[in-house]
Amino acid sequence: MSQLSLDIGKRPAWDPIEKPPDLSKSNIYVGTSGYYFDDWLSRFNPPKLTKRQQQYTSKEEIEDQDRLRFYQKYFSFVEINATFYKLPVLQSFMDIENRSKPGMLYAIKAHRDISHPTLWQKDRGQTLMRHHMHAVAPLLDTGRFYSFLIQLDDRTYRTQERLDYLLAVGSEATKHRVDVHIEFRHVSWHTQAVLQSLKDNGIGICNTDIPPIGHEFPLKAYATTDKGYVRYSGLNKENWYPKGKLKTAKERTASRNARYDYHYTPKEMEERVAGQMTLRSKTRNIAIAFNNHFQIKAIRNAIQNLKLLKERLEQLLEEGV
Repeated sequence: MSQLSLDIGKRPAWDPIEKPPDLSKSNIYVGTSGYYFDDWLSRFNPPKLTKRQQQYTSKEEIEDQDRLRFYQKYFSFVEINATFYKLPVLQSFMDIENRSKPGMLYAIKAHRDISHPTLWQKDRGQTLMRHHMHAVAPLLDTGRFYSFLIQLDDRTYRTQERLDYLLAVGSEATKHRVDVHIEFRHVSWHTQAVLQSLKDNGIGICNTDIPPIGHEFPLKAYATTDKGYVRYSGLNKENWYPKGKLKTAKERTASRNARYDYHYTPKEMEERVAGQMTLRSKTRNIAIAFNNHFQIKAIRNAIQNLKLLKERLEQLLEEGV
């Protein structure tokens, strides 16, 4: 072996996953919740290259080290999750816009101060929403923005105060024609009055799939605007709630991974695609996000989902529907 080979080092074995069909021309957008996970390296993303290795690597392989650019080789939709933990910043979305392919769409998760407030204060929530809109302006300007996602905790039950707050915060965006979807996880929100309130205010509902924990909002194909939205977080009931108090970042990461360590079976995927087709019949667009991210289960289910949807669309075409 030459000295150069020793200096560069042996690269880990990696085979790219087969790319799925692109259904964005049918106004169907499938992707994952987040795109930057270290356990995706060498499973979905190519292995990380050292600076030394990059000197002897093709331009395409170097570009594939950019996880967002690489993700877009497979999907035309993604949820940005980082904004749940840290308030969105204009410069970040200018950068995302510059790294986006034509037709790419983004949903932006609202910061936890909006979705998990200690006090349900309308003024505070509306101020935060205005900050969010300013930050994502680069995506709004180019049409890459799909919706804000306000994701409630599954133990956040319905009260009139909370509903009024959500309507006020959501309307702060929709009055400027900026889409907002709310993901309810507690069954107490499952009422016709709530759905009608969303519809009256131009706010979307995000259909959600979580484990049968006893008080979960059921998975449906509801639409309160012309944009459909559905999220799948897996059915891992045993690990949905942390086991004991999580004291360190390592423990929190392990607990999160355990929660989303779930792969939908072929039968479960067939059932969910049937619901998606129902939702599609009610809307102009539909976005589908897989949140079961651990060890690329979300990637594999998203690809499977696209293949199944392609089959359904071809069947409809053959039947003349």
